[in-house]
Amino acid sequence: MGKKMTLIHLNPGDKAKVIGFSTGHERFKSHGLGPWSKRKHRMGMGLARRLQEMGLIPGSVVEVIRNMPIGPVEISVMGTHLAIGRNIASRIYVEKI
Repeated sequence: MGKKMTLIHLNPGDKAKVIGFSTGHERFKSHGLGPWSKRKHRMGMGLARRLQEMGLIPGSVVEVIRNMPIGPVEISVMGTHLAIGRNIASRIYVEKI
């Protein structure tokens, strides 16, 4: 079993298995932000759904093509190259293989 981390922490050439997503709701819940947090939660779940539509489903294997200190993280998943923004990449939990 590999180390669990977010996509942003991988180096070019690393392969990892997607294990889940952070919707961002966790941070708002602890701050008690009220109705706005529920709206933010829905937007987060939409992001998770969109990532799954692009092939980033739990259990899928991704390979990092490019990960520079600034700019998007470029990955390959199921034969498709994707550029994922750093903020979104930091919400994708993976297990290095």
